[in-house]
Amino acid sequence: MQRQKNYHLLFFILIISGLSFSAIAQPEVTEFKDIFQLKIKKTDTPIKIDGILDDESWLTANVGGNFWQKVPFFAEGADPNTEVRLTYDDNNLYVSAKCYQKEKIIIQSLKRDEYWDSDGIAIILDPLNTRTNAFLFGVTAAGAQWDGLRASGDINSDWSNKWYSDVHVTQDYWSMEMAIPLRILRFSPDQDSWGMNFVRNHINENEYHNWTAVPESFWPPDPAFAGSLIFETPPIPKKGNFNIIPYITSSLTKQRDIDPKITANTGLDARVSVTPTLNLDLTFNPDFSQIEVDELVTNLTRFSIFLPEKRTFFLENNDLFADFGYPDVRPFFSRTIGLDSRRQAVPILYGARLTGNLTNTLRLGVMNIHSLASDNSNAQNQSAFSMQKLFGRSFVKGMLLNRQGYDDFSAVEGDYGRNTSLEAAYVRDDGQVSAWVGIHHSFKPEVSGNTGFYTAGFEFNNPAWEGIIASAITQENYFADMGFVARIQNYDAVRDTIIRIGFNDNIANLTYRIRPLKGIVARHNFNVNNQVIFNPNWTLNERTNQLSYSMAFRNTAQFNVGYTSTGIDLLFPFSFVSDGLPLEAKQYDFSFVSAGYSSDERKLISYGINGRTGGFYNGRLNQANADVNFRVQPWGNLSFGYQWNQLDFPEEYGQETITAFLSTLEIGFTQNLLWTTLFQYIDQSEFMGINSRLMWRFAPMSDIFLVYVDNYDVFNGVGGPRDIQSNNRALVFKINYWY
Repeated sequence: MQRQKNYHLLFFILIISGLSFSAIAQPEVTEFKDIFQLKIKKTDTPIKIDGILDDESWLTANVGGNFWQKVPFFAEGADPNTEVRLTYDDNNLYVSAKCYQKEKIIIQSLKRDEYWDSDGIAIILDPLNTRTNAFLFGVTAAGAQWDGLRASGDINSDWSNKWYSDVHVTQDYWSMEMAIPLRILRFSPDQDSWGMNFVRNHINENEYHNWTAVPESFWPPDPAFAGSLIFETPPIPKKGNFNIIPYITSSLTKQRDIDPKITANTGLDARVSVTPTLNLDLTFNPDFSQIEVDELVTNLTRFSIFLPEKRTFFLENNDLFADFGYPDVRPFFSRTIGLDSRRQAVPILYGARLTGNLTNTLRLGVMNIHSLASDNSNAQNQSAFSMQKLFGRSFVKGMLLNRQGYDDFSAVEGDYGRNTSLEAAYVRDDGQVSAWVGIHHSFKPEVSGNTGFYTAGFEFNNPAWEGIIASAITQENYFADMGFVARIQNYDAVRDTIIRIGFNDNIANLTYRIRPLKGIVARHNFNVNNQVIFNPNWTLNERTNQLSYSMAFRNTAQFNVGYTSTGIDLLFPFSFVSDGLPLEAKQYDFSFVSAGYSSDERKLISYGINGRTGGFYNGRLNQANADVNFRVQPWGNLSFGYQWNQLDFPEEYGQETITAFLSTLEIGFTQNLLWTTLFQYIDQSEFMGINSRLMWRFAPMSDIFLVYVDNYDVFNGVGGPRDIQSNNRALVFKINYWY
């Protein structure tokens, strides 16, 4: 009992310490849109997108320059110089940039959306001046495109659209031109000023530059600090704006003990602009065979892990659904869609998403998807409705979710799950202070009481200090049929059953940063991280107290070291190894040290190593990870990764060594013809597999894919070699055309 009181006292002290951050005086917010302005004139002459800035329109366009250095430290007058120009016509927004640079250009990949580690320049567009959401379009100095959506502090680089660009490289500079179709942007014809910024990657010096003076503690693409793109006459949205993306696919598959089978399929995706700021996505019989396979990971926790969404249909304005909750509990998680009760893939019959802005400050999201039945589950209809009201950078938002089981298109009584969510956040105009609160409930048949999930938190962030305190209470009967809950299901290894137990998660973290103006070190980070998880009756479930230090060098190398103390009240017997008794349900206290180093990633050969050693429940865990990457600029990357985990418990609880090996090969014959291969071996999952994909982009956003998949089950023989048996293999051909 005395120990429990001490934990309560520790957490109380951390909360008081966190709240004290808000007392730090802050300078007045700079009026970015008044200071950083670029006027744009309409062009009547055609622009050839070839990267060469010799078109007549560029000679008369206004020039934006005098960029600011953002990384490794904040400074006026970024060197080398960058010049940007913009113009537009009835169909496109045209952007050009001249990036002066005498050093050798660094390119890490020709692959689309691999942007941040290569020399390049990107534009950030906030047509509705929300200061929270933006479109991003970037081009590397080798011509590889990158696009994404920015919302709620995150950038979704899996979003893609159809636009045009090219680059031209000279001895003293490289230049870029892009044409962004106005129809893919969501804007109002009444808006004569858009939020805009640029971010340039100057990798030789490990620097990032902004057109505006984005404060040091914020990532360069943050639209809160955008300047103004001022139109002499606002552009007019195009009517009848839509895209149709049909596909045809065929495959040859062979499963163990089953004769080979040839199948063919077809489907359709479509995008329709309902209004200039509201977009409708439709899909019929979608196929995701071209999506890159997930990289599996070794899991040495007692709970599930979270893998990000990559399917294009779910990505635009995905924050309207996916950003409710916090990382360990998400009411909506789109990767549950298209899976049955045993997490096996099932066909999706159709899907529809209506997302975007009703007004400049009111956002809407509506979604309905119907997936077919499987041997494990009824057919499923899943619906979501979300609205968000913006107040400057602050907001209030709500969401309704409904999952309903169907049999022959008739609702199955008692097969449903429903959720409600309401959240609000205050974000100070300079972004340095924020606070939030959330209330969530679930509804399922024959379940009542303890159905809530509640969040609250406070964060402070300036160039030197970052502090956060947050709390989340998840009750045992909170279900997220369309979402993800990390730790509510507890496995009892003795009874081989799952027990649901709620938890109260509390964190209090503090970071102090030093950015030297000279020397080989670009940044020092000192961190104190604390997490205390309580059972529903406020007895201790788990605590983690961590002290860490990290160092970022100017040559992009990084080093970190940390000490972690952990206490766990294991509620049910659990086993991490296959040859011993489950650990007893009792209190465990242990600690460990960790360290890691990654080399200069700009080199043709780069590597990283990290590991930990120390206690793990009533035993020890020694862990080491190593990876190396060979780069042939600009067309090739070959990487190898190895993970080693040695679990050593007292004799009756067993010992085990868990390993994993991963290798990737990427060859860019051109920007539009790429071959990627992933090989994985994970003995914890008894899995070995190859996924090899050849992609030819024969027209903008129109592709032909040839995918080879070969998966194996790996059975560990007792006292003998491993038995490897083919599980399934397939050869898949797919073509899609963006009309």
